[in-house]
Amino acid sequence: MRRDLEQAKAELERRYAASLAKKTRRSAAIRKAGTVCILLLSFTLLTVGVAIRTPEGQTTLPGIESSAADLENSTSSESSEETSRPVQMSGSKNLMAGITPMSVTKRKPDNAFINAQTDFAVKLLQQSRKRDGEKGALVSPLSAQLCLAMVANGAGGETLAEMEKVLGGDLSIQQLNEYLSAYGESLPSTEKTKLLINNAIWFKEGYPFYTDFLQTNADYYGAALYQAPFDGTTLQEINDWVNTNTDGMIPKLFEYLDLNTKMVLINTLLFDGTWETAYADEDIKDGIFYSYSGKEQTVEMMCSTESVYFSDQTAEGFLKYYDGKDYAFAAILPDRGIDIFEYVDSLTGDSLQSLLSNMWGMEVRAQLPKFKFEYSMNLKPILSDMGMPTAFMEGLADFSGMSPHSLDISQAVQKTAIELSPTGTKAAAASGAGGFDSLPFSLTLNRPFVYMILDTKTNLPLFIGVMTEM
Repeated sequence: MRRDLEQAKAELERRYAASLAKKTRRSAAIRKAGTVCILLLSFTLLTVGVAIRTPEGQTTLPGIESSAADLENSTSSESSEETSRPVQMSGSKNLMAGITPMSVTKRKPDNAFINAQTDFAVKLLQQSRKRDGEKGALVSPLSAQLCLAMVANGAGGETLAEMEKVLGGDLSIQQLNEYLSAYGESLPSTEKTKLLINNAIWFKEGYPFYTDFLQTNADYYGAALYQAPFDGTTLQEINDWVNTNTDGMIPKLFEYLDLNTKMVLINTLLFDGTWETAYADEDIKDGIFYSYSGKEQTVEMMCSTESVYFSDQTAEGFLKYYDGKDYAFAAILPDRGIDIFEYVDSLTGDSLQSLLSNMWGMEVRAQLPKFKFEYSMNLKPILSDMGMPTAFMEGLADFSGMSPHSLDISQAVQKTAIELSPTGTKAAAASGAGGFDSLPFSLTLNRPFVYMILDTKTNLPLFIGVMTEM
């Protein structure tokens, strides 16, 4: 049952007297706890490693349009620190050493971008979950867009039109470049709440790629550029780069590279944040999670009182902030009797933004289960069903902005991992009075739910998933 604000306040007042003694006891316990356990949420995503290939049987012609020398000569010679973490490359040549990307126009996020991004996020989650049944899903719309936008910079004709429609709705690839570049730069990263974005392109030495394509991705996305032989060492070097830039959470992205692969584009997105308010030892209790398959699973529930509650006609949820409040964990629990997948399928970009905008500044007693989850998916059928099949069709794909030769996407994969675990201790003491005018709602995530990592300035989900089983 949904409660409007007046009903909620009335109910809170009725329940206040019964809760006062309990809250007083809990406050005393917290004051006595000299050592508390900080919970670290480590959320790593490697999105859309995309492998571009030539059609089978096509021979490689001599380079006629571009190469490393062209790219180096077309950019500034000022030195710049590489954005990705250093990886030992034995067979690949780093073309970004000593190169500064050119200055380009950028757009701050507005309603057009936020609406397009949220709509893409919902559709990506819906399509991914349809292929995994009861398994659940975890995707990052931002990371997917960053990688696919780099690819789209080399697309033309129907291929480009489809990619623009899927990635940005009515936004052109040039507009997406300007929005995504500015948005990525606006996302803060601190010592306690880190968000690290890295992009890289590997292309086969001796194969012709247009300078403008490589330069555009360096300018807007800071993409590291590697020229490689695409022999036995290249696959290992690509996976090593992934492993390093995800702190070892995703040790391998590609199992193999097609013999006709001529280019690989990769984005990694690493989020590593500590809660703004730590969990004390007594806040972690045993509980039961009722999985989608009907199993009762024993879990550790992390109990806290949060300050932001939201709801609509079919679901309710809460925010739990990370240090600095630039990011928040958002949990959405559909009402009892609503199937989790029916709920996910009913979401739209507008309905999700509407839910997140209906936030109330009131206490909610939240119980969040500790969990660890890994997810891997083949994006080719997902993106095809979302409306961009041509990019994967041999002979029909148009990547004429990349190379004078015929190319298509042979692989598009995404791997994710999330882990919630205690990581240290912190001495703390607190005393004071106040805030006893209401009893928090009780919201226990003990059945399937949707969860997100939000950028709190725009309410855009950097990560969005559905948990069905621990």
